[in-house]
Amino acid sequence: MQESFRIYPRPELQVSDEEVKKVSEILSNSMFLTMASACKTKAKKNEILMQEFLYFLRQKQLLRRYFGGSAAEGTELSTSDTDKMIVGPYIHVCFNPKDGENVTGHTFLVDTRDSSQGYGKLVLLTSDSSILTIFDKNGCPMKDMIEENEEGEKLLPSEKVVEFWRKFLEKRQTATGPPKTHQHGPCATAVTKDPSGYIKKEVGGVLEQDFAHGLPFCRMPFEGEEWLRERENFIWPSMNTLERIKMLDCHVVAVGDKTSQHSSIEWRISYLLWERELVWSFNDVQLHCFVLLKSLLKKFIHPIVPEELSSYHMKTVVFWEFENTTESFWRRENLITLLRNCLLRLQKSIKYLDLKHFIDRSRNLFLGRMVDPGIKDELIEIIEDIIKNILVKSMQCIDDIDLATTWQNSHGNVEEFLQKCRNDHKRNITTDVEESRHSVELYYNGQASWLINVDNVLANPGMLNKYQKAFEDKTRTKDFDEDFLQSVAMYVNMRSALIQVKEMLQLKNDAVTDEHFKKLVITMNENSDIDAISGKLYVVTALLVFDKRDEASSRIKGIFSSSESCRKYVYTGLCSTCKTIEVARQTMVQVKGFPKTENLLVAHDMIFAKEDISLLPAALKFECLVDRAFLVHPAVYALYLRVLCSKLDEKMKNIDHLKRAVIECEGTNHNYRHFNILGYCYYEVRYFDLAYECYSASISQTAQDGRPNAAILMLLTLLFTVRENIM
Repeated sequence: MQESFRIYPRPELQVSDEEVKKVSEILSNSMFLTMASACKTKAKKNEILMQEFLYFLRQKQLLRRYFGGSAAEGTELSTSDTDKMIVGPYIHVCFNPKDGENVTGHTFLVDTRDSSQGYGKLVLLTSDSSILTIFDKNGCPMKDMIEENEEGEKLLPSEKVVEFWRKFLEKRQTATGPPKTHQHGPCATAVTKDPSGYIKKEVGGVLEQDFAHGLPFCRMPFEGEEWLRERENFIWPSMNTLERIKMLDCHVVAVGDKTSQHSSIEWRISYLLWERELVWSFNDVQLHCFVLLKSLLKKFIHPIVPEELSSYHMKTVVFWEFENTTESFWRRENLITLLRNCLLRLQKSIKYLDLKHFIDRSRNLFLGRMVDPGIKDELIEIIEDIIKNILVKSMQCIDDIDLATTWQNSHGNVEEFLQKCRNDHKRNITTDVEESRHSVELYYNGQASWLINVDNVLANPGMLNKYQKAFEDKTRTKDFDEDFLQSVAMYVNMRSALIQVKEMLQLKNDAVTDEHFKKLVITMNENSDIDAISGKLYVVTALLVFDKRDEASSRIKGIFSSSESCRKYVYTGLCSTCKTIEVARQTMVQVKGFPKTENLLVAHDMIFAKEDISLLPAALKFECLVDRAFLVHPAVYALYLRVLCSKLDEKMKNIDHLKRAVIECEGTNHNYRHFNILGYCYYEVRYFDLAYECYSASISQTAQDGRPNAAILMLLTLLFTVRENIM
């Protein structure tokens, strides 16, 4: 193991090594709460693996879609895109013809002659025209994808495959129309807008998704086998991580070496799944170092030299640094030193134009880059400046907590900086974050399962049934954390039961319907622990639609009752910026920040689809008319249901509680819908002026971005009612 570099601070700041450690802890704590953590990465792993598993089921277990890059790793920045690799059946590659002898479909030999390390041409080895590939099934026969060269070899050109995917994506319909497409390395990139802000956290935000086509190896490449053998001499990655990696495929992706004359027909060997697993194994500080390095690249290097360095180079640098640093050194107080080490390694790699691929160690990632010596020298100077100002530069990379201004106001005095951090920042960034770890872990785990549920709300009964059967097969679900799998499975069961409730509304045999409904309520009760609140509210929704008002009212009271003086939940959704829901004195209150008590549970947003119109109470029927699917904050929905269940003399008091919850949700992209619910409550008790104010407030929130808003329909209903009363 190499010795860790020592930081030599700038003389004018007079920052000692011990003071650097204190600042490092502040940086690490801040990143834990806002940007990256092992909690987040672990949850992201569950979410991504589940998305891939359900996609495989939807595609009749033929087509796979893998997620890569920062969005899959849990290390994304605000500018990060989504990377996807599509892997179809019946096309494989190999280095040795013997490895492809018993493979069904089409097999290609990876010919690395005349190619740089890590690249090769795909020469057709065996082909079965009776077996249809993804190309055949989408109007482009396999025989038309293959070209013959001067030597008579039949090749699969990478350029042709990328063009196939670009045209394929052009034909897709999204919520905002067909995407714009272009080629980006091995990917066909689809550019769309995020209409609801679920992904980019911004309504109408530009959403770029890179689709690469991957072909799996019949057998692991030699370089991969060699890398695994050598890992026995290193502490990182752990043996558990290596065992998982051994089970994962390697691929070739459709991109050639830009310096090659044969670039259009070359493919690149990819270890995407291996590298993803490595990042998923990072601890907090390793993640903080990686994310800071990427952020420094985006903020301080790309504005000056935009093309030469990528996030993948940063990932490779930290892989090498982690391998060569003792495990005990990856601690919060050493973050700045570790980051500096990575920058020095990057600087040295640029100087000698040599950055080896972490797995395929014969491949130089800087081959063909920085051919202009002036650019190389400029990069070295930029990195040198970052190293000299590493404290303030790192602080400028922190999201949501303005450490840079605090540092500036402290005039570089560390003790004054620490005191200001204690006094000026609401979040607890000066003490050990371990007291917040449980809440943060719950938040990300809950958010991961809820995001899967957002997708599943649109699944039809047949697909939900497929999911249910797959979840029962423990051999197929062993990679998921048990609590995460249980939450997702419960939502699928709940969703299936709600669809049956909708179907029962159409039956006319009251005796049969009532008996069946009782059984469904039992099923829903058994699956109501999706989270602490939303699962129970789905059951109340079903009870109300069947006019079981007394039972619904009793259950609502149970949700607002507590044996404790105040019960707290970690809120995981998008409808409020508050991360805590407190239940006390028969109401729900939202609070900023994470709760720090023990025995916490999570609370998800309610998720409904337009097909639920017959199931939902009146205010939400309007929402079904304008949105394919939508969210409602659990506190808002619970208080709305209590308004519906309350007697006339209690209605206004409960509407006041609802109004408070709506106000507490201000500042998100979804609060307009809450104003619609509140407005409809005022409408039903004939407070028409207050209803009008709510609808107007709702419309003002969506007027600029043009989102469909049910407030228009509700306002028309209100005006019609007022007109009828006048006449």
